[in-house]
Amino acid sequence: MKMNNNMKGIACLTLCSLFICFGTSAAKPDNPKLSPTEELGRFLYFDTNLSEPAGQSCASCHDPDFGFVDPDSNLPVSEGVIPGLFGGRNSPSSAYAMYAPMLYFDEVEGLWIGGQFWDARATGEVLGDPLADQALGPFLNPVEMANPSKKHVIDDIKISEYASLFEEVWGEGSLDDVEAAYDQVALSIAAFERTALFAPFSSKYDAYLQSCLKKGGAKDECAMGIGPQAANAAAKIFTTQEWDGLQLFMGDNNNDGILTEGEGAMCAACHIAEWTDPILHPETGEINVVIPTWSPDGTVPPVFTDFTYDNLGVAKNTEYPLPQTGPPDSGLGPIVHDPKENGKFKVMTLRNIELTGPYAHNGLFKSLKEITHFYNTRGLQPDASGEFGSPEFPATMNTTELGNLGLSDADENALVEFMKTLTDGYK
Repeated sequence: MKMNNNMKGIACLTLCSLFICFGTSAAKPDNPKLSPTEELGRFLYFDTNLSEPAGQSCASCHDPDFGFVDPDSNLPVSEGVIPGLFGGRNSPSSAYAMYAPMLYFDEVEGLWIGGQFWDARATGEVLGDPLADQALGPFLNPVEMANPSKKHVIDDIKISEYASLFEEVWGEGSLDDVEAAYDQVALSIAAFERTALFAPFSSKYDAYLQSCLKKGGAKDECAMGIGPQAANAAAKIFTTQEWDGLQLFMGDNNNDGILTEGEGAMCAACHIAEWTDPILHPETGEINVVIPTWSPDGTVPPVFTDFTYDNLGVAKNTEYPLPQTGPPDSGLGPIVHDPKENGKFKVMTLRNIELTGPYAHNGLFKSLKEITHFYNTRGLQPDASGEFGSPEFPATMNTTELGNLGLSDADENALVEFMKTLTDGYK
């Protein structure tokens, strides 16, 4: 059953209540955990009055209780505020998105890295922050929140119960300058999306990491499941199947269709398990992302993406409400004006992946098992289709890091179980 906007609002109350959120914004709460700008961003993120007609908020498609994606997993794409109008891509999670840098081209690797959206069109060049650039879009998107103008959004904020907070944050009379105020809306939402709600690092994998570190394990070896400290920590926290999945996840593979001893699924080639340096604010130079207190050396624990773009060879999805005909989705190519990048989409974080189905940019895969099987068995040749259909852009398809892996059904299941350990909220 398709979840309507009122049902979506009810679904988010459980986690929203932690931040005193009631759909349409209530009076300014006393929340010492958030700065005034972050608090304003929270109001904006959950306010269902900022669409036309009212009923749709950022949280409608990026719900905290559902891994920050659309709570309706029955359809490949999300319905906007106007019934019967749908987006063209699967809603990506806004969790852990803060760690993506501004879009840039790595000359050494020959890869585009960073930005927001599946196609990187929120580059960060407009407001100096990819998260803020992303927040500029949905309010005016005709199939999402459908506001006719920026002024329409600002007028709704003027009559909200948090209008005084907006002027407290951005200055008296700030709502009178529509262009500036609209940018400030996006910057406020981005500030909220850089809080610990969006990056709690509270999964079973994180519990394992902390245990491994306390036992004296090197942080890189702990992250990849290497060494006696990692094995000892895993024995107390992971099941045997989850530990096997971690080993497979990190292992290399030569794509010859035969899994030999020591080989794995090569997932970490793109969904990297590396500790990274924090992103700094471009103006103040201050740390601009969440770093958990237990993380060594002030580094960010693995977020399981390198923020690059890749063509996996995913076939066209013609499931309702996606169109049956029409040109294929070119992804990154048109954004960077390079046809060699056609068909490439962002490598998303695997954190909370258990909660964020369906999978792929077009929602083609309904379950973690299904997309894992695709990664394992998709043909090695660019024109191969097999059980998953023909790739839309065979010329740019990745033929070296997935497909023809030789994993057994038990191996696939182990990988799925390991990925479930990346779900936040582990007790």
